Amino acid sequence: MYTYPKVGATIEVNRLLLDYHRARQFKIYGSFPLISDDPSLIFTNATITPFKSLFLDENKPHNYALVQQCLRVGGGAGDPSLALQSPNYSSVFEMFGSGLFGHTHSEAVEYFVGMLTQVGIPFHNLHFTVPNKSPFLEALLGLGVRTEQVYPIQENGDFWHAWKFGKNGLLGSGITAVYVPTGSKVQSVEDLAAMPDVNIEIGNLIHIYGKENNGKTDTIHNEGFEVGIGSARLAIILEHKSLWELSSFVEILNAVEKSLTQLLGNQVDTRLVRLVTDHLRTISVLIMNGVKPGNKREEFVLRKMIRAYCENIWLEAGQIVCSTSLVRDFIETFMPLETNRVTGIIDVEENQFRKVLNRGAVMLQKNSKLDPAQLMDTYGIRPQLIPLLK
Repeated sequence: MYTYPKVGATIEVNRLLLDYHRARQFKIYGSFPLISDDPSLIFTNATITPFKSLFLDENKPHNYALVQQCLRVGGGAGDPSLALQSPNYSSVFEMFGSGLFGHTHSEAVEYFVGMLTQVGIPFHNLHFTVPNKSPFLEALLGLGVRTEQVYPIQENGDFWHAWKFGKNGLLGSGITAVYVPTGSKVQSVEDLAAMPDVNIEIGNLIHIYGKENNGKTDTIHNEGFEVGIGSARLAIILEHKSLWELSSFVEILNAVEKSLTQLLGNQVDTRLVRLVTDHLRTISVLIMNGVKPGNKREEFVLRKMIRAYCENIWLEAGQIVCSTSLVRDFIETFMPLETNRVTGIIDVEENQFRKVLNRGAVMLQKNSKLDPAQLMDTYGIRPQLIPLLK
């Protein structure tokens, strides 16, 4: 397994989190493969993924902790286009995770909040969404969290109160911790969600209580608690910067902005720079984890990511341009030892995509009234690209 270069801004955060758990005799794991062997997933997208058996098996479980490389693509919370909207979005990210067994809701909440404050998050800035009429509510209030910092919710929306991990997978219910800076006016869960780049969602403490079985809930051998926290989210809060201003992120963002400006001949929107950088970062990590473009599972995801990257540049340029120089500038900043390997794979796929567009152009030349849906169905050419076909 290949892991992407360590993100400078999260190294200290991760060290503090893991040391906190070493001191409490948790078993510490390294990051599991990004390509998941779970049949319900393509990629490891949460820290609980490698540990489902601890909740399900008859054997006595153990408390665990790790920092996991994760990837989310494909819509919802994992839609790469969110990079256009949010300065804090990244498709590939580090997630701290832990599992806690044999404890009450009150003990789990005390552990969760204690971990956050130990890292450096002020107690008075922590707000929580909590399932309505849940034991978590009493546990939070008992710990000294004020009622105005707790927001009961009855269904999943901007924040979740219930989780399902995979088809017929583990079921859980839990709380979400949100950092609300001093002076931010928050009086409701709607206020909490209205400014996600100000009120930073940190992570979740989830009570894993059962397993879905075709719409029914089966009991499990080992109920417990699972924690998932975005390491970069903590760094954002502690450093008072957006994600793409953090060390390691800002270097590759600046490299892409400079190269994209040269390629297009004009200054580009910061949002587009974030989107292109996120695409290239995701593409590179997939390639370095052994994925090649293709038409099955993770191979198809990589192919779609490369094509989406090309589309965004071409649409901005108003023509089909070669982006080799941009890719090389990015890779030489992100993982310079892999420049030729990554650049080569992207170049081959970009050329393949151009050939596809050429075939679409031939179809249009033969029939100028061709239904755009036919181009999409036949070659996967989106309507937005049709003006570029020559």
